[in-house]
Amino acid sequence: MRTVRLKNIILIHRFYAILFLAACFSVFGFFLVKKYIVGEAQRQVKNDLRTVRFGYQNQFAKMNVAFEMLVSEADLDRIKQTLDLDYVKVVAREDFDHIGSDVVRRALDNRCATQAPRIIPRAELAAIKQINEKEYAIDIQKTPKARPTDKRILENVMAMEYARPIFNRDGRIDRVVYGGKIINKNEVLIDEIVNSVFEKRMYRSKPLGTVTIFQDDVRIATNVLGPDKHRAVGTRVSQEVYQRVIEEGQRWYDRAFVVTDWYITAYEPIRDVKGQVIGILYVGILEQPFMDMGREIFMVFLVIILLTSLLAGGLSIVLAKRIHRPLTKVVRLTREIADGKWDSKVDEQTPIVELNELIDSFHHMAERLEQRENSLAVSKKKLEDLNKDYLELVGFVSHELKGILSSIVLNTYLLSNKVLGEINQKQATTLHSMARNLDYLSATVRNFLNLSRIEKGELAINKIQLPLKAGICQEALEAFGHQAQDKGMAIEADISDEICLAADPELMQIVINNLLSNAVKYGAHNGRIKVSAQSVESGIMVEVYNDGRPIVAHDIEKLFKKFSRLTYEGMEKVKGTGVGLYITKEIIERHGGRIWIETSKSGNYFKFVVPKA
Repeated sequence: MRTVRLKNIILIHRFYAILFLAACFSVFGFFLVKKYIVGEAQRQVKNDLRTVRFGYQNQFAKMNVAFEMLVSEADLDRIKQTLDLDYVKVVAREDFDHIGSDVVRRALDNRCATQAPRIIPRAELAAIKQINEKEYAIDIQKTPKARPTDKRILENVMAMEYARPIFNRDGRIDRVVYGGKIINKNEVLIDEIVNSVFEKRMYRSKPLGTVTIFQDDVRIATNVLGPDKHRAVGTRVSQEVYQRVIEEGQRWYDRAFVVTDWYITAYEPIRDVKGQVIGILYVGILEQPFMDMGREIFMVFLVIILLTSLLAGGLSIVLAKRIHRPLTKVVRLTREIADGKWDSKVDEQTPIVELNELIDSFHHMAERLEQRENSLAVSKKKLEDLNKDYLELVGFVSHELKGILSSIVLNTYLLSNKVLGEINQKQATTLHSMARNLDYLSATVRNFLNLSRIEKGELAINKIQLPLKAGICQEALEAFGHQAQDKGMAIEADISDEICLAADPELMQIVINNLLSNAVKYGAHNGRIKVSAQSVESGIMVEVYNDGRPIVAHDIEKLFKKFSRLTYEGMEKVKGTGVGLYITKEIIERHGGRIWIETSKSGNYFKFVVPKA
């Protein structure tokens, strides 16, 4: 692990803190610009859209006032000049069936004045003698992000049209007068709307506010400037806006790239008299002024952060030096104490109270450690003597008991098997009970002898190559067969005669005996015990299974601990010392193997693996 000095840590962490504060200020500045500056611009553009819509609709209001004041057809020329209309017409009653204007038809159907924008086809445009249709044709420009199109010229036009029915004395419509203003290339109309909203304000030679009227997706009237500094008539709206406004008939508010620059924009559909979307009304505010304002604010934050960082960095260096010097002496003190120089001292006092307290604490700790070291040395000597006496006592008692028990066990089995004469049934039952208890006591003595050898480090491993079944397992199966028979258990062995392993015969016999003894003790009455072995990649795996209550997961790790026993309901009378599996685990591991347990619904599998050679 890489290490660094405390002084560097203080400086580095102070630097991280400064970076964190800088990031916080940056995020704060970003959201300040986003929420209060750009957000305010977005709210403003929505208000401007309402204002532009009012200016656009005001053209209809002017037409309504002028046409309502119409007295005779002689006034039509005056109305045309006053309102700067592109055409004014009168339709007589006999020509009603040939009217092509939906606005006029709606006025006839509703018997009232009607105004609405509409698309005038090229053929109808050419038929109006007052208009030269070629003046209004627009070349469609290639525009990035616009939807694909093969159309190159826009020949139809969009007009703001007003129609008023004239009634005779009988209340019947005698004729219809109507007129319209063509929007295509109508710079006067757009400039009038723009000036009423944005007052001709410019930013870096670009209009601060822009207004556009689209026919379908083509700009037909706008103050947006193209790369050549001319009005971008003929450019098209993006596919995203087209889909939202034209196809779905919804408003669209967002920042958008308009011809050459980013604008904060608002779009809304223009509908004809039938409610169909025929174009788009657009308002945009140049985004660059707000970005520049945000950049200036961010630079102010950056300067503040830089000055703060320099001040904090200088203070950090001073602080690091004042802490580093006395701490270096404390580190030297700890090394000397670790080397046993208990009388080491730091005589210098620092101006920092906490460091002085730390130095005093180290002095006090050194005194206490010296006392504790001396006390521990005495206690360790006593414990070593006690442990040695304990191990010698365990070994001596176990050895003495082993000799006595061997004689008692032999005589008990001679009596039980009637070698020394006939005995009655009560005597046979008593001797059988004595034999079982003596077997348990003999196993206990053997376990304590083995425990003594392990604790004293006298458990030597003398490996030889031997067959597993004939050399180890057969004797254990025969030895525990009688105990299993008493509980109605069946012992099965599935071990090939050819399986051999390199092991200490005596110690491996202890392992098999302990596992079989546990299987008999804790297995179910009338259950099954199975001993099997197989060759695996890591060595020879031996498995001892018994039907019985499965050991729960949190108890499994307790099994192989010294003097640890599990007692489940119904097993209270089962005798044990809690050292058998501990000894088994030690023997297996000293053979270079491992032992574990697996459970199933019907019993437990004790498994171990030892190397083949």
